[in-house]
Amino acid sequence: MALNPTTDHFDVIIVGSGIAGALAADRLVKKGKNVCIIEAGGFATDERNRDRMLDHYIGSPSKATDAPFCGDAVLAEQPNPRRSPDGLNIDKLPDGANYYYYPPDYGTANDTQKRDKFLSYYERVVGGSTWHWQGIYVRMIPSDFTMSDLGIDTSKLTSNPSNFSLDWPLSYSELEPDYVAAEQELGVSGDPPNERLYRSQRRYRQRPAGYPMASLVPSYLDRKISQALRQKRLAVGPEIPKVNLPGLNREEIALNVTTVPHAILSQDKDGRQACDGRTSCVPLCPTGARYDATIHLWRARQNHNPATLISQAAVKDLKLDDSGKRVLGVNYQKWHWDDQKRTRVADGDLVYASADIVVLAANGIENPMILLRTPVPGTSATAANSSGMVGKYLMDHPIKQSYALAPEDLFPLRGPQTTSQVEDLRDGKFRKHYAAFKISLKNDGWMTNATGAPRGATANVTGNPLYKTGEDGDWWPGTILDLVSNRKYSGAKLRERLVRSMRHLTLNAACEQLPVETNYVALAKDPQGNDVTDEIGFVRPQINYKVDDPIGYVRNSFKKIVDVHAKIFNALGIAPQFQILQADADGQPLNFGGSGHIMGTTRMGTTRTNSVVNKDCQSWDHENLFILGSSVFPTASTANPTSTVAALSIRTVRAILRHMSQATQAASSAKRSA
Repeated sequence: MALNPTTDHFDVIIVGSGIAGALAADRLVKKGKNVCIIEAGGFATDERNRDRMLDHYIGSPSKATDAPFCGDAVLAEQPNPRRSPDGLNIDKLPDGANYYYYPPDYGTANDTQKRDKFLSYYERVVGGSTWHWQGIYVRMIPSDFTMSDLGIDTSKLTSNPSNFSLDWPLSYSELEPDYVAAEQELGVSGDPPNERLYRSQRRYRQRPAGYPMASLVPSYLDRKISQALRQKRLAVGPEIPKVNLPGLNREEIALNVTTVPHAILSQDKDGRQACDGRTSCVPLCPTGARYDATIHLWRARQNHNPATLISQAAVKDLKLDDSGKRVLGVNYQKWHWDDQKRTRVADGDLVYASADIVVLAANGIENPMILLRTPVPGTSATAANSSGMVGKYLMDHPIKQSYALAPEDLFPLRGPQTTSQVEDLRDGKFRKHYAAFKISLKNDGWMTNATGAPRGATANVTGNPLYKTGEDGDWWPGTILDLVSNRKYSGAKLRERLVRSMRHLTLNAACEQLPVETNYVALAKDPQGNDVTDEIGFVRPQINYKVDDPIGYVRNSFKKIVDVHAKIFNALGIAPQFQILQADADGQPLNFGGSGHIMGTTRMGTTRTNSVVNKDCQSWDHENLFILGSSVFPTASTANPTSTVAALSIRTVRAILRHMSQATQAASSAKRSA
């Protein structure tokens, strides 16, 4: 759809159609507002019944997270998640480097800062990354909102410690009603929240509200691990083997297996069927039991006051008034895929759309990029950046993964990819010294670890130190590619070895990451100072990121994670030679994975000098600009961010409506005075 800038004006423009933008749009149209949603990507084929998307995924050799969406003709340019080409982005670099820009020496032996590639990606498509998320729906706990109470040394995290805080400008109590409202909207299944975590350190004295549906059924694997931990009465203290942490308080934390809350239906709801356990949440739920944002987009577009949705329209920047204090609208670029040139091509000139309110609801990369590309008239400044914090304090949930071969069948590959967890180390006094974490018990065997078993990503593994040529070592990597190509197994012998995949177990521990000023996204410049642009001419994001922070918060957490993983494996009776713990050597880069949780680049706070937005997600610099999504998070916590993103979206809609009402009243008063 092309707009006529002289006649088309909206009450609200929302940039981005993921969960934040979709929830906001649905609520605003119900209040009678004229809403336009502008999405960089296109529509996934068979958005509602998913048959063709399933075919695309099944036929994709890479099985990457964007495989179901019919490729580049639908997806706006984005970080490429593939580690091996599959004929779609065959000329692109893996690990996001086709879109994220890194200077030439970045992450090499010549890099004095020893920086890391940023290993979290996203989907630029109608519905956003909710197309391929696991559906894990974990709230933040009360202590996550007041981390300054822990006494963490922030002097090495920021250049201005006196103007920096680890606290949120709102409390769990303030946000809980919106958590509950969002859970009703999405259809969240879960057992009652862990009261110990909510009452930890006396932060919250009430019983936390429960979830609207019963939890998904735990897997056989979950039950076996739970039984082992109970029998061993497994508990851990805060100490880390071979690490001296002065001032570490003694505390003993019992380890328990609890179910994971999910935005996946455990019972039928609103025409959607309950989960039937296909183990394919990432990258696609084939039945629609797992929530995705197209549900609320469809509602917003079917309302008697329908929202306008413009797809394949990438927003370049905002248009500000001459004073620089108000946002007048957005400039976007339509595009299409040119199959002959194998690239995206801009359709004509930029299109301008105007609105009374503009909401950025893209993600932790695209939100700051739009602001950084927006000049403030008459100055050298960029939009919403009087604090100088736009793009800074980039965070993720770094993953430390361990895997093992159990002595008995655990029967993975059933149910959603994670149905249970060990979350007891999400809080404690140890958080002054190292990051909290939660451990996911993976139901997908070794499919998401380095081996990719039983299928496997490559047969080129014989040079790996873990590889042993004898039959006593043929349990690793456990892939059909190795067993057939390298070991030449066939028939009954091959079948017997492949059955071992029923004993595969992976533990994923995701830890919190502190906001560090030198972790940031910026406008990409090459060594000569020239803009580095994408296929349609927009300046690309340049990443500066290091997972190993200046106070060892993540590094020490990884050491504790490895220790706890070993204790769990030992409780299951797994011999040490069948445990792959992936411990990190001192002084060497950390071995980590990305969670896809991109946070912190337009952080919220209490003043215009220490943040980009206030507690209502409203820009300090432009009163009619609001920012949604995890980019506003001041800290990361251990919670998957979607639940808090959804709650903040619902909360912010109320603030938007108040602002619009006040503006209408002020205009009426001025008119009467005239």
